[in-house]
Amino acid sequence: MTDQLTRVDIRDFWENIRPGLEHTKLKIGAPWRPEDVYAACLAETAFVYSGETGFVVVQPKTDTFNGKPELFVWIAFAYEGQNNIKRFQAAVDQLARENNYPKLTMQTTRPGFERIPGWTQVSAVYERVL
Repeated sequence: MTDQLTRVDIRDFWENIRPGLEHTKLKIGAPWRPEDVYAACLAETAFVYSGETGFVVVQPKTDTFNGKPELFVWIAFAYEGQNNIKRFQAAVDQLARENNYPKLTMQTTRPGFERIPGWTQVSAVYERVL
């Protein structure tokens, strides 16, 4: 069974999404703040989609080198339960296909996404603060 994602207005969904954003930020040590997500969604440079198993924040992007569209998965939050990753991934794939994005991209500090079918590590981003 695949989760269905529905685009939601951040203003109407804020009380539901904020705890998940705060949890994600702490878990991965993200540099963004929940308010950054709110502002990006208000400016329509990012969009929130909600489903039964969680929510995802995405940003439409263009590949710098080939000019093709891609959908950047900025934040994905799955509620507790069985097989959420598999159900949620299928919903994100469907969202990308329906909006003519031939590629999904993401950046994460969490290892192990290569265990999820279809994700291949291309590079890792490291930062050194002096």
